[in-house]
Amino acid sequence: MPTKPIIYSLTTMHESGMNRLHEAGQVRMATSLKPEVLHKEIVDADALVIRTAGDINAELMDHAPKLRVIGRHGVGYDQVDVPAATARGIQVVYTPGANTEAVAEHVFAMMIGVSKHFPKQSLAVDEYRHNDRTKLVGRDIFGKTLGIIGFGRIGRRVGAIAKLGFNMRVLYNDIVAAPIEIEERAGATRVSLDQILAESDYLTLHVPLDDSTRKLINAETLAKLKPNAVLINTCRGPVCDEHAVRDALESKHLFGYGADVYTVEPPEPGHPLIGRKDCMLTPHSAAQTIESLTNMATEVAVDVINVLAGRAPISPVNDPAEVAAVRKRLGKPPLTDALI
Repeated sequence: MPTKPIIYSLTTMHESGMNRLHEAGQVRMATSLKPEVLHKEIVDADALVIRTAGDINAELMDHAPKLRVIGRHGVGYDQVDVPAATARGIQVVYTPGANTEAVAEHVFAMMIGVSKHFPKQSLAVDEYRHNDRTKLVGRDIFGKTLGIIGFGRIGRRVGAIAKLGFNMRVLYNDIVAAPIEIEERAGATRVSLDQILAESDYLTLHVPLDDSTRKLINAETLAKLKPNAVLINTCRGPVCDEHAVRDALESKHLFGYGADVYTVEPPEPGHPLIGRKDCMLTPHSAAQTIESLTNMATEVAVDVINVLAGRAPISPVNDPAEVAAVRKRLGKPPLTDALI
């Protein structure tokens, strides 16, 4: 009987996924995230499962000559050197639709919370300043213009909620136009970056992190943003220049800022936005719902097992055909011959 593959995990996750992994292979948990420890422990791994922690670079992969698949529990995969994985014939998979609803709801929680001064109002209650309720005048989001930068799964869901739930005018900016039926469902119009900045009462970011989006929101783009707008970032921290956001808040050009992500995570002491009462901040927790965690754990486990079993992945990051070609060139066994 074939030996079960070794599945090395940097994280715990919902039992819906962990149980599947235990059934399919020998699950080994990392004892530390220090590179020197990972390099020793990953040597025999056939699969690697990760969440947000860990730098999955070429050096780490070179310490795992048997590695066939890297599974990312989540949507972003910027911590994984995907070209390095492809060059070594390693399939990368992720869970792109698992947390769509959770993150979309988080966006509206922040839009409403910032608009109605929830951070300040909560502090007033904590400090028994009940009469402060009349000093803090908020605003409705109903009927306002929402700009969405990045119109993928989450951006599209946000757009649909905005239209159907709050009668908002929806603009979006993306390098690729959405299908007409998607635009119609959200009542969304594709516009230039300059137009979306100039016309949005609320601007929400849903782009992946790469060279084209790093510090996309900076002093220059913030200056073009409609005065008194609210900015929401639930995608990746480095998409925003946090010091520029602070300056825009200080000058009252921004009404407020909501964020679930940060340039450095966890944020370091002295962060320019933490503690501000015109910010509504959460600790990268938008996807921390039972539904989302179940979805992500199940989906990453299924796809890791798919690759280990020689089946095509449902949600590949790198092209399986390219991975197969590399493995052939390197003289590695094809993934379709891998049995559990």
